Amino acid sequence: MAKEYAQAFYHSQAWKNTRDAYYKLQRGMCERCTKELAEGRITLKDVEPGIIVHHKKHITPENINNPRVTLSFDNLELLCARHHNEEHKSKYEKRYRFDEYGNIIQIERKSNTQK
Repeated sequence: MAKEYAQAFYHSQAWKNTRDAYYKLQRGMCERCTKELAEGRITLKDVEPGIIVHHKKHITPENINNPRVTLSFDNLELLCARHHNEEHKSKYEKRYRFDEYGNIIQIERKSNTQK
């Protein structure tokens, strides 16, 4: 879900046009899957369709009005769900997990002073 400051941008015609054009340019295939295929790390059957046009440099309140960040093909990447989830999970600390019975457990965050 987009952050509140980005809602208007993601509903704008400029973004929709850019997103659709980028998707067509990439022929609907996840760019990271395609790279893994070229490197021989996965097979053709493992290549996933791209479903999310991702901003490599994330949108912030400070750059939301900068088209070089928000609308430039240089800052976009078409990703499948798996690669998009990996991208965001690697940058953000998990807040919840499941115990052996399937119950949600909140994970206590360590402060910057704890090691």
